[in-house]
Amino acid sequence: MYTVTASQAKQNFGALIGRLSQSPVAIERHQKIVAIVMSPESAAAMPDPRQAARAQQQQREQQRLMRHQQWALELLCAPKRLQQQHVQAARQVVERWQAEHLCSHDYIERWQQWLALPVTELAQRMCGDADGWGLAMRQNSPFIAVPAVHA
Repeated sequence: MYTVTASQAKQNFGALIGRLSQSPVAIERHQKIVAIVMSPESAAAMPDPRQAARAQQQQREQQRLMRHQQWALELLCAPKRLQQQHVQAARQVVERWQAEHLCSHDYIERWQQWLALPVTELAQRMCGDADGWGLAMRQNSPFIAVPAVHA
């Protein structure tokens, strides 16, 4: 990147604009870059940080959903005894959240309700929209702390 002082940029503005066709130009004041000037084409080619952040968030949400789908499948395929053990382990995590005030009461109460359901309904809630709560519940999941189910 080409660098000029603020005084040079002011005195030779036409040359600075001409230089933009080659690359962005950094403008310094007191040996610190205070501005970067670029052509509209260069600016349009820059990735939008908000779009990148949204894409990363969607990817994290997709990964959480896939993990919960895997846990749900493992729970559904496990023998009854293992199902009960893993649901109980998840209940203990939620109890610890409550005892140590680690999580919002909304999540604690909802997970307690979900963990009281039959395994088939629990699996559906974990992997579905759950009346708009699915995404949030997967962000605060007791199953993250529960070891994988193995029959």
